[in-house]
Amino acid sequence: MFRLSDINSHSRIEDLASKGYWVAMASRYLRNGKYSKTVEICKENIPQYPSLLSARLIYAKALYLAGQMESASEQFYYALTLDADNLVALKYLGDIKFAANDKIGAMAHYQKILEIDPDGHALFTPLLPKKKEVTRTISLKRSAEISPTVSSSNNLRKIHFYTETIGDLYFAQGYARMAAEVYRILEDKNHNPRLKEKLLKAQEKIKEKEHHYVKKQN
Repeated sequence: MFRLSDINSHSRIEDLASKGYWVAMASRYLRNGKYSKTVEICKENIPQYPSLLSARLIYAKALYLAGQMESASEQFYYALTLDADNLVALKYLGDIKFAANDKIGAMAHYQKILEIDPDGHALFTPLLPKKKEVTRTISLKRSAEISPTVSSSNNLRKIHFYTETIGDLYFAQGYARMAAEVYRILEDKNHNPRLKEKLLKAQEKIKEKEHHYVKKQN
């Protein structure tokens, strides 16, 4: 049986797709942004290979990117029945719940990822142009952000993973130092103007807090 894991490069995908392997064809359509075509191919072939995890994930991603969140969730949950620790399925389900304002459900999935992958590599999010900005908030304990007289190193060690969304959450909740650290790490890796701007805003907020603290002490 053909498995997507047999594909290890772009040229390999193209070669197999040109030979008619449906999973490779679906993968190529997905990469090219042709989500409806990806869904069409997967719906036609997956019933014959219900346990083919790679194809299931391609199908779920296409649905997700096409905005069909409910159907995408069903496919990602199906993927978890095949592999309970599948990081891709857990990450997308967390993102879907977060977008739906189910903050508790989202964090439960992210926490599961951290248990499987303590370094949080699976939680890194590619920085792609956004059509619109959606702001969500997650309630965090205020004790994490402390006065400037105390070293911030203890705070920064509490950051388990780095994504732009997490940085936005920290900033929205008043954790400017933690937000700045997230933005700095991501900006160093991606050199994204949007991240640089957010980093500057976080640094300005830190300066404001320090100034306010010093003024209050005097």
